[in-house]
Amino acid sequence: MGLHGDAAFRFLVPDAPPYRRTDGDRVPSLAPSRIGVLNQLRTTPGIARPSLVSSWSGSIDRLLLAFPSYGVHTPELTAGYRSVIGALRPGTGFVVVHHESDRQTVEGWFTEAGHTAQYVPMPDYVDFTDWAEDGYLALTDQGEAGTYLLEPWSFPRSGDSLIADAVEEFGSVRATQAPLVFQGGNCLIGDDFWLLGTDYFLDTLELVQSGELPISVPAGRTAVEFVRELFRRHVDSDRELVLVGTNRPLGLKAYYATVEAGEYHLDIPGGGVGDVQPIFHIDMFVTPVGRVDGRFRVLVGSPALADTALGTRSPYGLQNAYDEIAADFEARGFDVVRNPLVHRPHISQQLTFAALRAFADTPDGAELREVVAEFAAAGAVADTTVKVRPWHHITWNNCLVENSAEVGRNVYLPTFGHGENADLAVIDDEMERLWGDMGFSVHRLADFNPFASRQGVVHCIKKYLERGA
Repeated sequence: MGLHGDAAFRFLVPDAPPYRRTDGDRVPSLAPSRIGVLNQLRTTPGIARPSLVSSWSGSIDRLLLAFPSYGVHTPELTAGYRSVIGALRPGTGFVVVHHESDRQTVEGWFTEAGHTAQYVPMPDYVDFTDWAEDGYLALTDQGEAGTYLLEPWSFPRSGDSLIADAVEEFGSVRATQAPLVFQGGNCLIGDDFWLLGTDYFLDTLELVQSGELPISVPAGRTAVEFVRELFRRHVDSDRELVLVGTNRPLGLKAYYATVEAGEYHLDIPGGGVGDVQPIFHIDMFVTPVGRVDGRFRVLVGSPALADTALGTRSPYGLQNAYDEIAADFEARGFDVVRNPLVHRPHISQQLTFAALRAFADTPDGAELREVVAEFAAAGAVADTTVKVRPWHHITWNNCLVENSAEVGRNVYLPTFGHGENADLAVIDDEMERLWGDMGFSVHRLADFNPFASRQGVVHCIKKYLERGA
């Protein structure tokens, strides 16, 4: 969910990492009508009683990972991948999507860690990403063995939309599809409920009302009722659907002109922000833990707690949105625990006010004209230096939770207190204490800053396929 034009963003943030979790295809997507025709040609298995694979409950028995060539050959990403592989229990099953030319390297990671895996080769020309969580939901048909990957009606990263079919071709997992809009990272699965970020419920509602989905609202039903029924029919027949979001749009602008102590900053705070969600995927700020004294516990991130721990200030942190969502959970009877969540900027480049104004005068830069006018009103002249400051989220909520009667309580936690972000070590420690106090064994993973800068963390790079007791 971008809040700014791509051309302007790339001009302002030339060092933006590729393959961000919010990126869509870099080539034109198919028109909705053509997507509809293609989808209707597909043969998809029917599921009588769909039930989602849990986000927290039971042993992690089998999961899907995707390792594209760009990640295999980027050491800081490889370190993250391998820390996950090395931390998971012996006997864990892996389904691993990889580019054909990288098979030997990827297979070596699992062999060295003492694991075996089912490998799913993709042609080198297919441009998929390492965000294995997002392109589908994993579910079962109650009373039957086997896992299904349920794909949405369309997905903005077309290479990733090929993964479910490839996995089906090389193994026992089957692929199916629903006339709904969702992404895996915007869904979390509890015991008798599942959470869906409100943004994608609204997207589905909009497509139903516009006629872009091949379904019609039955007479006597509201569109909202019918969309809820569609999610119950296709996604989970028994769990209650709980929407997660604010009651009103967040209202965050794409660009802000900030003048402090004689310095001029062009702030870009909206990377990864949704329409009614403070982050575009709820797995970035909500963590299901399990029931405690009859109430289901969730962690909900808080930029204010991070600012207190670090002595920083997050003017675009949207604290009110997190607080509203936490209060809504509490009103529903959840046990809510707040945890630090960082909203952090970096300087992507420095340019003169004249250069910024010149770009704003082009068609690609039109949306920057408001901040240019504000800088001018604040006293900027041609040779004034403007520092471009994009913001991103660093989150410990995006972890792997294993709340199991058989193998115990384990959490696989990303760390961020490394290098130029060494100050975050205090929150690494605080999160370890928090989970330890809840009775979990904490398994610290590698430095996940290179993932967070791309708007995802460890929960985003896997898909749970099977969980035990």
